[in-house]
Amino acid sequence: MLFAIFIAAAVLLVAWNFQRLNNFDRDYKFTGSFQGNRYECTLGGLAEGRGVLCMIGADNFGLYLLPDPKPRRWFTFYPHGNQIFKQSLLIPWKDIGCRSGSVLLKDCIWFDLSSRKIYLYVPKDIGEKLLTDAGHTIPA
Repeated sequence: MLFAIFIAAAVLLVAWNFQRLNNFDRDYKFTGSFQGNRYECTLGGLAEGRGVLCMIGADNFGLYLLPDPKPRRWFTFYPHGNQIFKQSLLIPWKDIGCRSGSVLLKDCIWFDLSSRKIYLYVPKDIGEKLLTDAGHTIPA
């Protein structure tokens, strides 16, 4: 009986996470062309246990998450490597809270979308460049 409850909880958790990421992709879909500075980085927070390799940029409108244009290795376990989204996304600054923090003793900048329960982080040097490009600072 306990095993059945555990399996049901796991299935519900996976379905909830899939729906959450699907809504995230749909609501922030960006079909335009981003002309600002792009930085290649590993974005944390979208995939459990592994980072998402992508291009990231920012301007006064928001944070841009752009799929990594590099081809994937044919022998990776995942069909798309560690790429979660396949389309460009634009997250407006009004939806984002910024803070500094750390992950496994590595300094990072966190971009919190609290209303969606999504918390993204990038290495501190990339995060500072993004905030500078957008004319934003981390609140004290």
